[in-house]
Amino acid sequence: MKRAYYTLIPYTIRIKIKRIKHRKTIDVSKTYFDHQETQFKNHTDNLIFDDQRRTDILRIFSLLRKNGFDVFPEIDDAIRAKYFTRKLNIEKDHETNLFYILIDNKKLFYKNGMNETTIKQSFDLVSLEQDYRSPHRYLTNDNYFVGVVGSDSKQFNGDSFGINEGDVVVDAGAAEGNFALSVVEKASKVYIIEGDAEWCKALKQTFAPYKEKVEIIQKYLSDNTNDNNITLKDLIKKYNIKKIDFLKMDIEGYEQKALNGATLDKTNFTEINKMAICIYHNPQDETTISNFLAQYGYKFYLTDGYIVISDSNNPIIRKGILRAYKEQNHKNN
Repeated sequence: MKRAYYTLIPYTIRIKIKRIKHRKTIDVSKTYFDHQETQFKNHTDNLIFDDQRRTDILRIFSLLRKNGFDVFPEIDDAIRAKYFTRKLNIEKDHETNLFYILIDNKKLFYKNGMNETTIKQSFDLVSLEQDYRSPHRYLTNDNYFVGVVGSDSKQFNGDSFGINEGDVVVDAGAAEGNFALSVVEKASKVYIIEGDAEWCKALKQTFAPYKEKVEIIQKYLSDNTNDNNITLKDLIKKYNIKKIDFLKMDIEGYEQKALNGATLDKTNFTEINKMAICIYHNPQDETTISNFLAQYGYKFYLTDGYIVISDSNNPIIRKGILRAYKEQNHKNN
């Protein structure tokens, strides 16, 4: 019966049914939607919002009230359907017993214990996160990203934030490695930092064709170095890295700690030219990380759109990615 439902009912209809059901759940928290202004003040995370931010937040509230909870409420169902209804080529490597997705002529391996169903769900979600309209996109839209569905309406305003030929890249919080795989052909060297041992096994298979230029480091990026963690300062020292052209950090709320572990010498912080940093994990991250980088002379801006975080049926709305750069290293087309 369940299989027939998924076969006969189109994805766009299924998602609408799901949202209606979820909206009924959210509507139980009437005080939230009946007192939007009060809840808005409670969930601004003590940040100073200008009029545009306030207007944006209230617009997201309206979308949530109409459609139900959604992490990316501004991405419409038609775009979403392109990801979740596509056919993926998922195969098993019999030497390692790991599944992989063959996508864009690249093999992206997944860790032990994941089956074809969970792999498809995971890959579709991380691809949607990097869609041209997503607030979670690390790179500007002129930059290739593995698995992202092409779009005729791709927006590009002339600011190019991404990887240039020959760049040295650090990918902190790599998981399956979709970011590193997207940029590895352009980069001269990629340092992948991932603390999960099972992910590291999969990463070694994914980047086997690029082993001369990829270093996989089984540690977490943090503000101290020990058996499980490494700081940016010690990473640079250990691997004799002369510069980092691009640092991507998606490390589940430890982004500020990782920055603290970069260096105490402000003059040396210029070794890192560009950064894409997740700022939605903690309520204070947008403020603390932007203030931290400003003191080192970085320019920065936030990606368009908003991410919605569920908290006991009371959605919290935050910005997704902070893109920071040294002004002389930011390319304008």
